[in-house]
Amino acid sequence: MSWQALFTLDNINRFGFTILAIAAISCAVRYKRLPANLRYLGWVLGLEIVTEILSLYLRYYHRPNLFVGPLFAAGELWLLALVYDKTLHSPRFSRVRPWLAGAFAGYCALDSLITPEVARFKPALQLVESALLLGLVALYFRKLLQELRVTRLDLEPMFWVSIGLVINNLGKSQIYLFSNFLLTHYSTQLNLHIWAIHSLLLAVLYSCYLVALWIRPQN
Repeated sequence: MSWQALFTLDNINRFGFTILAIAAISCAVRYKRLPANLRYLGWVLGLEIVTEILSLYLRYYHRPNLFVGPLFAAGELWLLALVYDKTLHSPRFSRVRPWLAGAFAGYCALDSLITPEVARFKPALQLVESALLLGLVALYFRKLLQELRVTRLDLEPMFWVSIGLVINNLGKSQIYLFSNFLLTHYSTQLNLHIWAIHSLLLAVLYSCYLVALWIRPQN
């Protein structure tokens, strides 16, 4: 089998979903022993699985599934904000978090009402979510630099979660910025390659989640 045949969109999707499923099972097995922030990460994984299954179901019956994106984005941001809330232990962030997540959920709902076409891809919404998630990661790294209590970053679960989010959202942002242009002006084959990269970025994110759930946090 050639490398080109191996790295197809469907194969990468299967690989990513396999890692996601392993991470979710790992979280379920170790749930009671996990700290509060990683328990919320388990809910993120659950949301990811439900979204993937629903999207595949709609795709199998040849129905539009892009409307799932805003619903997932609102839920993902809400849960990841809880993950970082339990990590940062910042009273100021705890007060702002519900308003931040609620405002984004309202934006998702408003965007769906204004442009209700279920087959229309909405890169602006995805870019806003990526910017907000990168903001959460920036707050975490700022806390690390200020407190300097972590002696080994490779044994810090939230470091892996944050690295996965940085790689995933920086990469996806480039795709979202040029998605409509690519869909309009370039070949279907090139678009398949672009979305294969998108799926590979998700596989990297799920791998980082898996590492975070299995390493033992430092005291």
